[in-house]
Amino acid sequence: MAKLADPPRQSSPSDVTPAVQPPINLKNWIEENREKFKPPVSNRYLYDGRDFFVMVIKGPNARNDFHLVDSEEYFYQLKGDIKVRIRQGDRTVDHLVREGETFFIPPNVPHAPVRPPDTLGVVVERRRPPGEHEHVIFYCDNCGALVEDIDFDCGDIVQHFSQAMLDFWNDDARRTCKRCGTKVQQPEPVKPF
Repeated sequence: MAKLADPPRQSSPSDVTPAVQPPINLKNWIEENREKFKPPVSNRYLYDGRDFFVMVIKGPNARNDFHLVDSEEYFYQLKGDIKVRIRQGDRTVDHLVREGETFFIPPNVPHAPVRPPDTLGVVVERRRPPGEHEHVIFYCDNCGALVEDIDFDCGDIVQHFSQAMLDFWNDDARRTCKRCGTKVQQPEPVKPF
């Protein structure tokens, strides 16, 4: 008697192998995308995944805000030295991150990367689920008071983050300190240290 063939196997979601990206030559990728890095943040997605994303960020940036999110961030400095300003209570502490160094930001720590010209860094962040907000926070340079805390659901950090800053800088009422009347100015791109 001839043996009958096994019935076709039903596939399950666990049997589907996700597409795997081929290796990326980072140096070539940066060169191919060089013209796409634009202030104020100057960031581009290298990888935009389900659970996390990886950005390459090129200096100079043009920022005077602090970023706050409910998850860790990982920095690796590829080229040049940057400063990451951390807000601790009412004071700001600067951390120098040199070329080749890594730096970790814990959750809920207001931070402001300051990137001079010709610097390159990689930042890895957790993908925020819908409804988890992040913050772009502006303080008064004159008296240190909170000027505005922009609390928003950021679906696309490359696009929405920069737009939140531009909207703030273009609104005199929003960027005026209620304590002393000083206006938060739109910053120029960072100069070399």
